[in-house]
Amino acid sequence: MPFLFSQQKQKTLSIIIISSVTFLGFETLSAILGQTYQLKIFAELSIYLYFFQIFWLTFIYDLHLKKRDILRELRQHHSGWSLFVRAFKERLHHIHRWQFFRHYLNFLILPGVIYWSAIILLSLNPFHTELKQVVIILATLSLSVAYWHLKEVFSKNFEMHHFGIKILALVKILAVYLFYCAIVGYTFYFGHGPVFLSFFVFAVTSILLYQALFQHKLLNLRLMLIAMVIALVTTGIAFWIYQVWNHNYFTGALIILAVYNAGWGILHHYLDNNLTKKLAIEYLFMMFLVVSILLASHDFTPRIQ
Repeated sequence: MPFLFSQQKQKTLSIIIISSVTFLGFETLSAILGQTYQLKIFAELSIYLYFFQIFWLTFIYDLHLKKRDILRELRQHHSGWSLFVRAFKERLHHIHRWQFFRHYLNFLILPGVIYWSAIILLSLNPFHTELKQVVIILATLSLSVAYWHLKEVFSKNFEMHHFGIKILALVKILAVYLFYCAIVGYTFYFGHGPVFLSFFVFAVTSILLYQALFQHKLLNLRLMLIAMVIALVTTGIAFWIYQVWNHNYFTGALIILAVYNAGWGILHHYLDNNLTKKLAIEYLFMMFLVVSILLASHDFTPRIQ
């Protein structure tokens, strides 16, 4: 039986469907907050929407880990319920093999960070319509790009054009910024304290750096230690932000992002074997420039206690 769609068209259609559902889901969540402020319904629907994404990636979206032409092979010897059961098992064959399952888990990291950061930011700004729309649009676009390009990164050993790699790098920076905004804002508004903030900044930063090393196929103790040092420095900046910053968590998160970006940028070029002293100085200069501008323009007087 001939295929109705090519692999490229199947991928495009799948991305359109999951992006549309995600966008409409975010809009529904925004309306629930802005009109009725039903936090329980908001939380439940957020979980259901995330489970839909997991379901779609597991059963529908092709990560190049799933077996192809399953039905064509099984129809020769099976039919009815037996065909369904065997096809279902074969479709999830990659989940039962650690070599593929670890790729699947790493694939979920970046979309998960983007999604839950957006959910937290929506909950922190329930009646700020313009801000919520910006978050929804940025999160939806970021998820779409992540789903589109991450598959090639994990399954084809970076066999993607240079422009695609740059776009994915920008999405990762945006994802990190959304997360820092979300966790700093959540900590400020609910008064969880610097230990809470430090724990999550260190944990998520470490996981994202681990994912990057995994993608480069360069997981080893030395590089993991370097990644941990970057995560610890970033965490130290987050701890300091909690002590001195006011309620404007967007600018506070930008300082944490500047430190993370400098550390990851230098490590990234080192992994690609093109790190030079000039590049390292440029990254550090940009970090100090951003931090200096924010410090010079910041009002340290008002502060949520």
